[in-house]
Amino acid sequence: MTHRGQILFFAPAFLLFLVFVLIPSTQTLIDSFYSHHGIKHQFVGALYYRYAMTDPRFHQSLANNLIYLFWTLWFEVVVGLALATALEKNTRTNHLLRVAFFSPAVLSMVVVGLVFGFLFKDGVGVLPGMLSEGRALVTTSVISGWASAGFFMIIFLAGLANIPEEVLEAARLDGANAWQTFWRIKLPLLKEVIYVALLICFTGAFKAFDLFWVLLPNQDHASIVSTLLVKEVIKFDNKGYGSALAVILTALVLLTVAAMIGAKNLWLRRERNRA
Repeated sequence: MTHRGQILFFAPAFLLFLVFVLIPSTQTLIDSFYSHHGIKHQFVGALYYRYAMTDPRFHQSLANNLIYLFWTLWFEVVVGLALATALEKNTRTNHLLRVAFFSPAVLSMVVVGLVFGFLFKDGVGVLPGMLSEGRALVTTSVISGWASAGFFMIIFLAGLANIPEEVLEAARLDGANAWQTFWRIKLPLLKEVIYVALLICFTGAFKAFDLFWVLLPNQDHASIVSTLLVKEVIKFDNKGYGSALAVILTALVLLTVAAMIGAKNLWLRRERNRA
């Protein structure tokens, strides 16, 4: 392919990235340094960033993000790995169960939030009180796990399918039982897949929005950063502070990804040194 052909090949993707990612992100960054009152804009510098550092609502929302991350690691990644291990064999029953467990992953989180919101509604639902102050985050995490565990199951099933059968057969000939085979053979060979799953889970926990917005619309105690920033823009008409929170949230996601990539590279370097 010629140089001109390469440019034409990547041009549509770059144009989409420019219009839907780069330009809006740049505009959000610019807006975070201005106070907006109707059509009037006043430059305030880093005022909103300094305010965020002392805003208890932001601190609580960030803490809720971390709590949500902790629970989704268990309800999505760990449960997804357990399901993949249990349904690894290619049998008719396992194929049907795979479809059943994966089906919630194709549902919109808005629909999921509306359905469970009705089930948990006081006086109407069959499980009232599940969204109380002490239960809201865990309940939301369980719902997210129910909807997403099947997706992670598929990721782990792909990883398990790539493990050479000769390795597993050698383990069985050596007398390894199912648990020993999983712990000493399969799990180490799934390191790359587990890394990808953790990366998706970590970034997803910071980008979560739909389920919280629909399921917990008026519960500020269970707000996360994404819902807080949208409320600032829509409810309080504070576009500058909302934009600053969006920039901070984006920075947190990028730092998380960079930290995980750095940790992986460090681990790979140590493995090479040991070899």
